[in-house]
Formats: sequence, structure tokens, C-alpha cells
Amino acid sequence: MAHRILMQVVFTGAQVFGRAFVQAYKQAAASSAAQATSATAKEGGISLDEACRILNVRSEALKVEEIRSRFDHLFNVNAKDKGGSFYLQSKVYRAKERIDKELVKPEPPPNGPAGSEATGS
Repeated sequence: MAHRILMQVVFTGAQVFGRAFVQAYKQAAASSAAQATSATAKEGGISLDEACRILNVRSEALKVEEIRSRFDHLFNVNAKDKGGSFYLQSKVYRAKERIDKELVKPEPPPNGPAGSEATGS
């Protein structure tokens, strides 16, 4: 009889612990996703992929002339005095801003930090 009660207590405890573990994991996953989203928002407001879709350019081949041309066209088409949308005009501006930020980033050297190799020390 004591063996049966002991097994029931152990089984119930394992169920409670298992549920708590699953719930904690779900909360951690949701928190992680929220932090990733807020990091993107702090960085530039929108992701590079979204910015490329707004301006209709490919992220693999970003060309300054093409980006400028698409930006000018979309910005002028959505001008408020031409019956356009300020919201869309803002999205176009933020997209160009995000892509410009990506183009300004310096590329890392291919073999890691070259400073110690170049000086010979």
C-alpha cells in the first residue's frame, strides 16, 4: 500500500514538473522572439529583407543607382500633394534608410583580424 502511494506521489510530481518545464520553455521562446524583433526595430526599424521588398530590389545585388532610382520614383508617386499616401512615403523613406545603412557597413576581412599578421608580431 505504501509503495502504491509513493509511486502515485512520484508520478504526480513528475507531471507537475513536466508541465512547468514546458510552460517555462514556451515563455522563454516567446521572450527570445520578442527580443529579436525589438533588436531589429532598434537597428533600423525594418529588416533588410522588408526594405528590399518595399523598393523592389534584390538584397544580393544592391546597386546604389538602382536603389536611388526606385526610391525617387516611389517617393514622388506617393507624395501627398499628388494624392499619395504619407504612410507609404514614410515606408519608402525608411526602406531606403535601412538599405543605406547596410551599404555603409564595412565588410570584415576574409581571414579574420589581419592586424597581428600584417605587423609580423
